[in-house]
Amino acid sequence: MDFTLYLKKQEMRQKTIAGYNAVVNEFILWRDALPDQSEIVTKLLVLEYKSYLKTIRKNHPKTINRKLGALRKWFEYLQAIGQLKEVITVKDEVLSDMERWKEPKYLDKNQIRDIRKSIEKEPSDFFRNRDRCMIYLMLYMGLRQEEMLNLELTDIIRTPGKQKVIIREGKGGFYGELSLESAELRGAIDQWIAERAKSRFAESSYLFVSQKSAHAGKRSAVKMIKRVSKTSGVEFTCHQLRHTFAKRIIDETGNIKKAQELLRHKHTSSTEIYTRHRQEELNEVLRKLDDVM
Repeated sequence: MDFTLYLKKQEMRQKTIAGYNAVVNEFILWRDALPDQSEIVTKLLVLEYKSYLKTIRKNHPKTINRKLGALRKWFEYLQAIGQLKEVITVKDEVLSDMERWKEPKYLDKNQIRDIRKSIEKEPSDFFRNRDRCMIYLMLYMGLRQEEMLNLELTDIIRTPGKQKVIIREGKGGFYGELSLESAELRGAIDQWIAERAKSRFAESSYLFVSQKSAHAGKRSAVKMIKRVSKTSGVEFTCHQLRHTFAKRIIDETGNIKKAQELLRHKHTSSTEIYTRHRQEELNEVLRKLDDVM
């Protein structure tokens, strides 16, 4: 059994598996370039590799910790197949509170207004209706890009008394159902479905199709963001739309538990970053020190 199969048996997502394999391959290339190195892995080797990532590669502490996490899973695999007897424990890089709670980037009301206006100026009915639906699902419901792209028509429930969107495999493989309460979002979905029915891929099971494919993938989302960013003058990403949704929920309710449920975060700590003060507010505090010192 190879490492990939080991991860698949743990029901890990393909994206995670690819990331883990990339880290392990990077480690092996580094290890094999060392002189007189015959061991598969030792604690000393891992400590040296961690130092290499920090001092030579100049990796960010979060990147180092992500790579260590992947290597720990590889050690677990090597132990499972009997190739590693030693229990290897290596501590993560310590992050400062300021770094750990780094403020996510979100959009203000003026930027959202400019994005919405830009969508409506799109001359193509196909792109205008699809762009609106894609963006609104992330902005009004907090969907991740991958969750949005993987929606199927049957995941949109629009029966009387039951209007919701089903996320069958969110981050970490979690299933979720979100109530479809926003009139703006319902309208965007209806307009896209009507437009989609004219497409040559109308029989596709996926909600989002492209003009060339029965399933609009990541490339379609990237092109959409570039198109809207250019016409609106607002540089943004798909994940910033989710960050904006999260910030609005926190600001409106002040309830971190509600935000956690709507964002489908496993841990409250993932949601707490949206309760932090904006960087501009912190900068203003520092500027005022000139007057009080």
